[in-house]
Amino acid sequence: MDGKKNNNDDETSLFWADQLAERIINRKKFRYVDREMPKFEKFVVKTSASISGVLHIGRLSDTIRGASVFRALKEAGVKAEFIWVAEDMDPFRKVPEGVPESYEKYIGFSVTDIPDPDGCHESYADHHKEKYFEVLHEFVFEDMKKLSTRQTYLDGEFGPYIKKILARVDKIREIQNRYRTNPLKKTWSPWTPVCENCGKIVTAKVSGISDNIVSYTCRDYMFESTVAKGCGHKGENDPVKGNGKLMWKSEWAAEWALWNICSEGAGKEYIVPNSAFWVNAEISELILDFPSPEPIFYEHLMIDGAKMSASLGNVVYPHDWLKVATPQLLIFFYNKRLMKTRSFSWKDLPQLYDEYDDAGRVFFGIKQIENEKEASHIRRLYEFSNRKGSVEEPIGMSFSHAVMLSQIFESEDGFEKSLRKTGQWKEEHRERILERLRQAREWVEMYAPESERFMVQERFSAELTEKQIEAIRLVAGRLNSGQEWNEKTLFQEFYSIMGEVGIEPKDFFRAGYLVLLNRDRGPKLAPFILALGEKALRLLEQV
Repeated sequence: MDGKKNNNDDETSLFWADQLAERIINRKKFRYVDREMPKFEKFVVKTSASISGVLHIGRLSDTIRGASVFRALKEAGVKAEFIWVAEDMDPFRKVPEGVPESYEKYIGFSVTDIPDPDGCHESYADHHKEKYFEVLHEFVFEDMKKLSTRQTYLDGEFGPYIKKILARVDKIREIQNRYRTNPLKKTWSPWTPVCENCGKIVTAKVSGISDNIVSYTCRDYMFESTVAKGCGHKGENDPVKGNGKLMWKSEWAAEWALWNICSEGAGKEYIVPNSAFWVNAEISELILDFPSPEPIFYEHLMIDGAKMSASLGNVVYPHDWLKVATPQLLIFFYNKRLMKTRSFSWKDLPQLYDEYDDAGRVFFGIKQIENEKEASHIRRLYEFSNRKGSVEEPIGMSFSHAVMLSQIFESEDGFEKSLRKTGQWKEEHRERILERLRQAREWVEMYAPESERFMVQERFSAELTEKQIEAIRLVAGRLNSGQEWNEKTLFQEFYSIMGEVGIEPKDFFRAGYLVLLNRDRGPKLAPFILALGEKALRLLEQV
């Protein structure tokens, strides 16, 4: 199927999602067999999540990037669909904080087969899915079709693919053994039954397969810190009936074939040839006759250079993000470059905001970039960070300026008056401006380094040199002259005064901060003085 070009792109689009969409649409061949690609009525992009894990912002990355590819496909002129899959056959490994200790008896059960401890949903998995979606819809602007692996098994939809896989176990074992130090045994099975006696998913140890019927014995299974107790039952299981699951290095391929997946995300560790992605790619093409998808490989998110970990206390939850930043900012952050190491630090949030705002100015033609390819890429990146047809115009006030004002004014009225005075207030952006103020105030309280926090002095009390005193008095005089100042003209006046007095810039600016804050550094001096207004003048006149 040929896709028509989006008007925002040219033949050499630099935006990764557009490039991948073009590769998907124009792909001609399978990877592992000499076959032509089938004609797809629609291109389906898949994203998924394990419901048993902690929902932090790193787990949003796969879905945000999948949504970008889905959007790029639609805008390239082809029919597309975006599906989100709950990988909810995962076993319950340990009792998390806040869940009754009695739930220890459910260790080893699929999370879909455990009752909801809060009693408001049919299962533990359903409870966490709803919580997940409450957050996910804040960050994903595209429509998603939602599916469950557990329900898909029980509905028998995987049946035809399970049959093909069980009929070719020897070939699947051969594919996997190419990359294994310890070859799989001949008794190895790609199917994991649910024990018909105790209901656990990990304890049923397969002993053999005959006529597509799996024999098993229920034995203890060791997790990292817990044990799923086997009941000792010996039984048989018919995989086609769906009470169990395929091993991941078969299941992923079955999902692709069943749902006609053209692309899916995976972390950078899956790039290597022996990874689950490429093993499933071979199984998909050689066993299931379905072309393996185009991968969206990406780096994982680090926090201050370290992996997110509850034990380290550096986990960033989506609700934490929304207190200090918009969903658009996280989408922008993830979509910049896929294979560049992403290390986030709360202290860098003002710089990320500046980059986002700068991209907005390029998009709306407020800022010009000489290199048109670079400008086109920035425009596309900014466009994809926003809802289609609702791209937000830059509000004209930086996050750093909001941080400064949030520490000067307690009321929104004072904040508004200051911005009107400096020409940064736009009534049509009132809600977004005030939202940024609230976010900046929260950031200062929760995450700002000491260098960003300050308290304006009530009285001047610092010691200054004679040249510093002379310079500060000249600044006070200029401010009291009746002339209208803005950030640019006041900054230029500072250098004029430095020349008159013969003072070094570092000594001049240090003097200003000592007078206003009784410290050596602070926010940019010109906008800071303008924001303080009469209070700044009173302090400067005390020198």
